[in-house]
Amino acid sequence: MMELFLMKSGYMLEIPAQTITWSGQRFQAARKIEATIFKDKSGYHDPPQITEGDTVLFKWRGAELFRGIVMDRGQNKSGLMTITAFDLLQYLLLNKEVYGASFAGKRLDQVATRICKDFGIPHVTFPNTVHKIKTLLVDQETALYDILLRGMVQTHKATKKRFHIYARLGKVHLHELKKDDIQWILEFGHNMTDFTYNTSIQETATKVKMVSGEGNKPVTVTVKDPVGQKKFGILQYYEKVSETLNKAKLTERANKVLAEKKGVKRTLDVEAVGIESVTSNLAIYVKIPEINMIRTFFVDTDTHTFVGNKHTMSLKLIETNEYPDIEEPAAATSSTSVATSTPVSGKAEEVVSLAKSYIGDLKYHYGGKNIAGGSGDCSGFTKFIYNKVGVNIGDGTATQVKKGRQIATSDAQAGDLVFFKGTIKERGPNGISHVGIVTRAGYCVSLANSGCKEHGYLLSTNSHWGKHFAHIRRVL
Repeated sequence: MMELFLMKSGYMLEIPAQTITWSGQRFQAARKIEATIFKDKSGYHDPPQITEGDTVLFKWRGAELFRGIVMDRGQNKSGLMTITAFDLLQYLLLNKEVYGASFAGKRLDQVATRICKDFGIPHVTFPNTVHKIKTLLVDQETALYDILLRGMVQTHKATKKRFHIYARLGKVHLHELKKDDIQWILEFGHNMTDFTYNTSIQETATKVKMVSGEGNKPVTVTVKDPVGQKKFGILQYYEKVSETLNKAKLTERANKVLAEKKGVKRTLDVEAVGIESVTSNLAIYVKIPEINMIRTFFVDTDTHTFVGNKHTMSLKLIETNEYPDIEEPAAATSSTSVATSTPVSGKAEEVVSLAKSYIGDLKYHYGGKNIAGGSGDCSGFTKFIYNKVGVNIGDGTATQVKKGRQIATSDAQAGDLVFFKGTIKERGPNGISHVGIVTRAGYCVSLANSGCKEHGYLLSTNSHWGKHFAHIRRVL
């Protein structure tokens, strides 16, 4: 049976919830609950007054599953109320800091302890992660979670140990994930009720070409998958890396990318009887006789739904549980500069200035174009800004993504357009679905659900948007 409580100093009040969803996603830090609460119009059985900042506790069959802070509320005319609460890791996403080189030579657990202490985030004593991180430069404002993610990636590269940060019982924990952590089997016809199995080569590469260095002596490396080329033709992945690497190091990186991108990509979505310990990042064993599948998958996203005494779950499964390939950002001369590697002036500088002037002043409205009136969507915002400097980039991301020319990520300049994919489910994982305006190296301004904000667009500057980054286009 599900139970939801409002926690007060010394006591708890029960909240009459109709439905509760509890969800999470790999590398997105915080887990959340969304609860619908019935408000009795007669006034005799009103739920306790819930406000932003309150702590709620969710139990299932007497065991605590979630404890977090209410950050969003809503109510409709029929009296149905909704609340959304996030666990403590949300503070790692919302807070940003500049630490400079103070984390150089520190272990991951030491970095996590320092961050939690600085921002008053309750935590257990973290296990000693052993490896001392040689470089963890944070000279631009960076989300705390992204700092820790970079630390986890570097620790994994050096030790092959994979750490996972999560919140439980009101405190932050750091835990090593191991290959033998498989706890559950999902089998169609037993505890699995439905599935959708997808295969694709749209993100497959049969050839990887990488270039490092500038001037007259760049280093170029090409590696191939002959079997894949024979079957699918040439599908080239091209990257101009910002670091200066010798041929051996560049070849090592190219081979790693090819290993990740070759072959058919498989995803599996399943509906199943709810198991509360099955959450993102964990491995599960899947058996689907109908498609001759018996193998291990990893949970990318999980959504658990609770209604009365019923618990079901929807899972998006992936083949591997690799960390994102995060490139350490180079030191910047100024964290407030709008310039990237190439100075900008004229229209580009004006575009950036205009875009930043709307930060915090716009509300998101899908399909909206009334930016002057205070609301709109992402492409409406970019069209409005470019129109101000006499450049028409058209309506919608589908049109704007065809304007100008695509350029290498490392060559991005302030004033360029940055495109994202996979943020609208109906368009698929590779469909262009969001656009922003580059303001400086690794950052852009865009209008999204949370309003008009400056945020990172690379994995090294924002774990959410970096995961959905598509490419850069220059229209000026």
